[in-house]
Amino acid sequence: MPDESTNGVSIAEALRATFARWRGDAEGVRIVWAPGRVNLIGEHTDYNDGFVLPMTLGRAIYVALRARSDDRLHLRSLDFDEEVDFRLGTPPEMPPAHWTTYVGGMLYELHQRGAFATGIEMLLFGDVPIGAGLSSSAALEVAVGVAVEALTETPRDPVETALLCQYVEHTYAGVQCGIMDQFATRLGRAGHALFLDCRSLDYRNVPLPLAQASIVVVDSGVRRKLAASKYNERRAECEQAVAYFQQFDPSIQALRDVTPALFDQNKTGLPDVIRKRAQHVIEENARVEEAVRLLEAGDLAGFGACMNRSHESLRDLYEVSCAELDFLVATAQQTPGVLGARMTGGGFGGCSVNLVEKLTAEAFSEAIVDHYERQFDRVADVYLVEENVEAGVMPS
Repeated sequence: MPDESTNGVSIAEALRATFARWRGDAEGVRIVWAPGRVNLIGEHTDYNDGFVLPMTLGRAIYVALRARSDDRLHLRSLDFDEEVDFRLGTPPEMPPAHWTTYVGGMLYELHQRGAFATGIEMLLFGDVPIGAGLSSSAALEVAVGVAVEALTETPRDPVETALLCQYVEHTYAGVQCGIMDQFATRLGRAGHALFLDCRSLDYRNVPLPLAQASIVVVDSGVRRKLAASKYNERRAECEQAVAYFQQFDPSIQALRDVTPALFDQNKTGLPDVIRKRAQHVIEENARVEEAVRLLEAGDLAGFGACMNRSHESLRDLYEVSCAELDFLVATAQQTPGVLGARMTGGGFGGCSVNLVEKLTAEAFSEAIVDHYERQFDRVADVYLVEENVEAGVMPS
């Protein structure tokens, strides 16, 4: 089994060797990867047709695979130490949160669309933490899509792949997610963040100043199952707000269309909870646009300030933070060299993301683990993002 501490090439080598032990040889095996992602700013805006700014990580889901001559799909997960075998064209019947739901859903939908026609042997491994808000499920879906492209040597429009992955998440996993996770994982580029308009799907890659500042992801270790969390409830609350504002402007389709002026003029008619949800989304969209301008201008302090305000809004208005995340963010914001900090992901657990001056990043990483353990008697994992990767065939 690959060691999580090894680099990409050695993981590929280890996967190839593991595949050979599993199937008898590794002749004709292709190896691909799809990274997890961390969202720098723009939380719970994607399913409101808004703006987001994620970046890929250096951690990924890795797939080793090759074609079979029959119609059988043999799948093995090293992370879960599980193996399944079923017939091509069979919809997945596992529980929504099971890894085979994502893999089987992608394979079924790709086969239905004529992307491949033979059986497959597929070995999977990942070092993206599960349930941490770093899009391990999106990385799994995208990895399967990229794997089929490599196997058939037939490139697919990456936007279409991202949309298919979202469809699988909705249909098979039961999570009504926005497009950000799958889009960022499939179209994110090394050395860049991805500024995405979740309505038009217009995007541009924004260079990251990783030579000046580091992105430090701190995993609280608090886990939530997204489908069973408050995620779908928050989405429904946003839809209630949209229905309310449509009486003033029938052209409104999502909270992205509600201007700050329209919100201020009519917010008193909303129930308190719905008002807070709408205020977060409207202001967060504006923050993303401001943050992108600041990043492109090289104003890292200004960008960090946007991150700080984003966390306050997620904590107080959208109410998706938790005590552990609030502690991690507050501690970071009080640490010299930290330019900005916020929770990231769906919330109720998972990770904080921190923008830290390069020279202090390692010291900060050690200090935050110590403070967190003393406060909660729990060890936080820290991921120092010094480089990020893009989905595709792994280097060999």
